Amino acid sequence: MDILRQVKAYMKAERMLERCHLVIAAVSGGVDSMVMADLLERLQEELGFQLVIANFNHRLRPEAEAEATFVGDWARRHGLPFCAGTADIAQLSQGKNLQDTARRERYAFLRSVAFRLGGAAIATAHHSDDQAETVLLHLLRGSGLGGLSAMLPVENGVIRPMLCLDREAICRYAREQGIEWREDESNHSDKYLRNRIRHQLMPLLASYNPRISEALNNAALICRDEDALLDEMAEISLAELWLEDDVALDGPGFDALAPALQRRVLRKAFCLSAGDLPELSFLQVENVLALRDGQACTLPRGIQAYRRGHLYFATQVPPLPAVEENYPLEIDSAEDIWHVLPEMGWAYHTELCAEARPVIGLDSFLLPGDLADQAYWRTRRQGDSLPSRGRCGRRKLKELFIDAHVPQHERGCWPLLTTGSDILWVPKLWRAEIHVRNGKCILIKIKRCDKII
Repeated sequence: MDILRQVKAYMKAERMLERCHLVIAAVSGGVDSMVMADLLERLQEELGFQLVIANFNHRLRPEAEAEATFVGDWARRHGLPFCAGTADIAQLSQGKNLQDTARRERYAFLRSVAFRLGGAAIATAHHSDDQAETVLLHLLRGSGLGGLSAMLPVENGVIRPMLCLDREAICRYAREQGIEWREDESNHSDKYLRNRIRHQLMPLLASYNPRISEALNNAALICRDEDALLDEMAEISLAELWLEDDVALDGPGFDALAPALQRRVLRKAFCLSAGDLPELSFLQVENVLALRDGQACTLPRGIQAYRRGHLYFATQVPPLPAVEENYPLEIDSAEDIWHVLPEMGWAYHTELCAEARPVIGLDSFLLPGDLADQAYWRTRRQGDSLPSRGRCGRRKLKELFIDAHVPQHERGCWPLLTTGSDILWVPKLWRAEIHVRNGKCILIKIKRCDKII
């Protein structure tokens, strides 16, 4: 009976029955769930809870109905309440993942029973080898600490009293106590990823470390504790940085956080701004973290994240304020000097050249020396157009922005190098064909700034 004492101590240590006097055991009829049912029946009086047995028939195998009857008969022989549920998972999962559908419907049934009986806890028969497989499954999917924590002992009304036991100990207990069970043949199929991890990957890893299951469980525990600490720190940071009236995060404060906290605070802020929406993917989070002032990116269901000093969340990005002033071209060949274009979010560097040189890409422009005194920076004006290549007439600047997919809110502060009414260069997008005669010229390089000044 060492296992019984072990499970009792584990349930107490993890506070599985706090404010709960009713436990619904999810019993499929397999060895794991039948052992759990036996242990919980033995512990219910000592720990002060009432046990209810529940079975959900997925209708995926011919044997499923007989297994449900087997579980129901066992419950009645032991004088325990029994609840049965069923759904045609194959029909419900058309076009969807079969396993995900089965899991969703099973838990929906269990939660409906818990609600009907008055807030009972749901007990599942997951054990430490299941935990190790879950760690690997999440690792293969690129999960962070939350995923690598795998299954928690207590989570959203679900308790897992056998996470402290391995599969060998459970099977040994079943034999010693004469517990009957029904074997699910689908557990031997390598059709599903989890089964391939169990039958192929785990044995391979055991050849490197015979205690691989224990090692993965230890890793999950470490990840669980560190994940909880980081989550608590993120909650504190969110409370300090969240600007509720603006639906935004304080920019300087957010930038000062470590990347690990930034990712968590960002996910929490997105939930605050958007409500019950899908969780952000890794790529979506990284896209938001890469935003510079004046930039925006799209998140699920049309939510936009954009930087304007602070990090805002909205369904529509307001236009950047148009820059009305003209800024003369400043010429200074010092390598470390970049001239900032106020309110545009760009900076440029100039270099005097004795003769013309090739210019590659649209981040640079070679300006004839005789135009230097006339050149200045400005933003778009009504009626701006460019010489058209390969077609008659001229092309509207607006069309260039549209074809280049420049966001609407960025167009009003996009820098243009001009002389009089002529646009010479639209950085990164277009430049005029200007013949540079032998003699002095100015090489201009431009880049985005981290901040709009």
